[in-house]
Amino acid sequence: MSEKEVTGERPAESAASVKFRRPAAELVQRIARRVVRGGKATFASQVEFREALLRQMRREEPLATIGGARLRRLVVAVPGVRMTVRYTEREDPRPLLRCPVCGATLAPIRNRTLSDETVVLGQRCTQCDYWTHRLRRVPVRYAFSWGGIDGRPLHRD
Repeated sequence: MSEKEVTGERPAESAASVKFRRPAAELVQRIARRVVRGGKATFASQVEFREALLRQMRREEPLATIGGARLRRLVVAVPGVRMTVRYTEREDPRPLLRCPVCGATLAPIRNRTLSDETVVLGQRCTQCDYWTHRLRRVPVRYAFSWGGIDGRPLHRD
């Protein structure tokens, strides 16, 4: 056996066989802030935001690409980038295991009754603003804009 097989290293791939590269989380977050900086750009859909982000990112890393789910997961916690989500409600009896927006765990929303019992009314995400109740809230459109330093919405009158 060769030394690479023993240590578990992969053989070096030729430059021609590499078609894309997964960018580092810090790079994606930095460029996301740059794309929406100053409130000059707002994006009405995830596709528009992803295309603008990839144009900027490929200046630094030409083979970089990123999917929608990973993009949402990385951008949800970035100060300065505000992600708003529009939902539709549908009946679905199956319980949710993960947040459909960012993939984080869901915590139950509980209420105490008059007889001092607790009742689960719905679920909420531990990382983003997603919550659901008996009727499942399904994300249908993501919008991205500048959120100021602290991520709160800006009030421009």
